[in-house]
Amino acid sequence: MLNIFTPREETRAYQSIFVKGEAKGKAEGKAEGKADSLKRLLTRRFGPLPAGVSTRIDSADIPQLDAWLDAVLDIQSLDELLTH
Repeated sequence: MLNIFTPREETRAYQSIFVKGEAKGKAEGKAEGKADSLKRLLTRRFGPLPAGVSTRIDSADIPQLDAWLDAVLDIQSLDELLTH
């Protein structure tokens, strides 16, 4: 008796998991890129960032990072940004 197996990569379950993992990875990469850009802009404007500010930026979600990036040219201090 000849059994024919579908390669794991071609199964619906594998493809579903792969698509979800790929989307999660893209979102994480996007957030990381925005956080890096924000930290770079803030460092250029205000000098070295306190560790707490960097940590807060690194743990922010994309909508928060977008809001901070939009505000970066209007703020006068790091405290003003973080309360924005």
